[in-house]
Amino acid sequence: MKRGYLIGLVVVVLVFSLSWAMAQEAKPAEGMYFRLVTHGGDDPFWAVVQKGATDAAKELGCKVDIDLCGGDLALQQKRFQEAVALKPQGIALVINDDTAWDKPVEEALAQGIPVIGMNNDDSEGANGNKRLCYIGQSEKAAAYRLARRLFEEAKLKGIDFSKAHVAMAAEVPGANYAKIRSSGVLEAMQEYGITSYEIIDAGGLEMTTVESRETAYLLAHPETTFLIGLGGICTDRLTASLKAAGRNPGEVIAGGFDTTADTLNGIREGYVTATIDQQQYLQGYFAVYVLYLYNKYGFTPNIDTGGYLIDSPDKISLIEKLSPLHIR
Repeated sequence: MKRGYLIGLVVVVLVFSLSWAMAQEAKPAEGMYFRLVTHGGDDPFWAVVQKGATDAAKELGCKVDIDLCGGDLALQQKRFQEAVALKPQGIALVINDDTAWDKPVEEALAQGIPVIGMNNDDSEGANGNKRLCYIGQSEKAAAYRLARRLFEEAKLKGIDFSKAHVAMAAEVPGANYAKIRSSGVLEAMQEYGITSYEIIDAGGLEMTTVESRETAYLLAHPETTFLIGLGGICTDRLTASLKAAGRNPGEVIAGGFDTTADTLNGIREGYVTATIDQQQYLQGYFAVYVLYLYNKYGFTPNIDTGGYLIDSPDKISLIEKLSPLHIR
């Protein structure tokens, strides 16, 4: 009995010692510091991006901070300059303007600070900005795919495309995401012979403002056939706006971007036909990993994180399961 006890005690001590030794091993990116400089706000979409970045940082053993600038380009530029001054091992930047970021990125690279694009890219990609690579969805392709899905829904309903009107709501109409996504919608419109459209200025990132402006537009424009949210907040507010304007499910064919809880509820209730899942967790996660891999090996991969259609209730169960964990 005593001998067995001693053997068991030795085994326990060995297992504990091995576990402790493994825990003390340095993680691959220990000592590195990365910064994500975004135009995002304190909303469900960016909470998921943050979760992806922090998960990657924990795995690698590095430190990462994320700037959420609420659509304020001047503030975002200030935060970028502050990040450069800290001499981090890398910066992931939302390139939401085709000219504002050209010189800052070039200057940061000249100082030896790696800069990659994430979430939004220059409309000309690497030809428009010298960022090392881009992590995110193809904005135009995703918008084109979404628009075709909405227009096919209209075709099944026998809608006359020559009389159809498309309204596209954008939180920040001049931002790259809105311009590029709307160009994808316009390309699809040409194929279906739709000529009437308008882009709604939804007034920023505050949800009640967005809902109010979408509702006001619907009330003032009863001819609206399609209502498209060009951003996640505008899409989140589609169902509430349609209800406030007295529209029934499917009366206006609606769709947009991202998979917030209210957007998914809209699909379930029939107010939203489709939305685009860009899997933004991966944008935060891969931003950290790519910056680490660049420092270690010089890798600069372009990563397409999504652009997938969610267009039926049976497709949303996994997203709803992971959404409270800020993974989807």
